[in-house]
Amino acid sequence: MAFLIRQLDTQSIGAKIKSLRKKQGISLQMVSNETHIHKKYLEAFENDAYHELPDPLYARHFLKQFVEVINGDPKYFLARYDEECGSCPADVTQLKIPRQRIGKQVLRQWRAILGRLGIALLALILLTYIGTQLHTLIAPPNLIVDDPHDDIQTTSASLSVSGQTDAEVSIKVNDDPVLTDPTGRFTTRVTLTRGLNIITVEAQKKYGQPNIVRRTVFLEDLGKMR
Repeated sequence: MAFLIRQLDTQSIGAKIKSLRKKQGISLQMVSNETHIHKKYLEAFENDAYHELPDPLYARHFLKQFVEVINGDPKYFLARYDEECGSCPADVTQLKIPRQRIGKQVLRQWRAILGRLGIALLALILLTYIGTQLHTLIAPPNLIVDDPHDDIQTTSASLSVSGQTDAEVSIKVNDDPVLTDPTGRFTTRVTLTRGLNIITVEAQKKYGQPNIVRRTVFLEDLGKMR
């Protein structure tokens, strides 16, 4: 009996699986339907074509399912598989294909994610730049009126109005245009009327909102004009 067992053990794992499956009257297609294992892997087991199998981690799981369906001993066949596969001339490149595919898929996914993030970042930068430019374009310019001070009294019918604004900004004093120097400095004179006078200084860019400063000046008595 011992001699007979040794003779049986000389069979490869593939031959044993194929023999057992046929004795059970089970086709490869039936095993594939039951286990959802691709038929080519089942054939690879029976033909001892280990180079056509996936990574050993997956191959051992497939083998266990295969053997269970044909009513074999999973422990025995897994031990034989480890023994035979450990010395078989397996194609290392083929064994690594599943991991390589997974790695490539993950890499493609990350590239796609990074690509979308890059596009979103560029769009955000562009929108921020456009928003800043629009704000600069339409925002009221700076305007400082140095003279006269607000709420003053005078006996002079002529008064100097001066101040500072941004370059290339239009200045109006009481709706009259006033020239500015290249730095935005302006000076003009206005004529007052007896009583309360409101001097309006308006600075405005070509397309922006105006900045308006008002000064209240009271002309006391025209008879005392100098």
